[in-house]
Amino acid sequence: MTRGGAEPDDATDVAWIALGSNVGHRGAALARLREALQRDGVVIEAASSEILTRPVGVTRQADFHNQVIRLRSSEALSPLRWLELCKAAEAAAGRKGTYRWGPRVADADILLLGEQGEITVNEPDLIVPHPRLRERPFLLRLLAEIGLGSGGAAPGART
Repeated sequence: MTRGGAEPDDATDVAWIALGSNVGHRGAALARLREALQRDGVVIEAASSEILTRPVGVTRQADFHNQVIRLRSSEALSPLRWLELCKAAEAAAGRKGTYRWGPRVADADILLLGEQGEITVNEPDLIVPHPRLRERPFLLRLLAEIGLGSGGAAPGART
């Protein structure tokens, strides 16, 4: 259901997160992100393979090391709480400010929320499904690898 903002019933115990890094030891950065995301009752329930992808937008930079994970929390979290968790993990993994589509030590983006990605959010700081999910086929492949998108609407499809 599309809403103008996150509603109390949008709380969920499942989040589908894209991890990325293209600065320094990229694999180690993903490991730091995974570790930092697992706190306060949140665990990684599934993890895709790690792949290298070309940068989008600003292309004169190193390739990205990417992975998609499915997180599960011991209690339902609001969409903005999931965002706070991702931002805290990025900081813990060494992310520094940069320009749009610039190089990043650590990136943790919410792709989808809910068991099947059914929660839609439209807030100033958070749009779910991720607004560029459909433009990045590698993310759809990694989501399918960990169990989303088989036998139904494609993840991130707006209905």
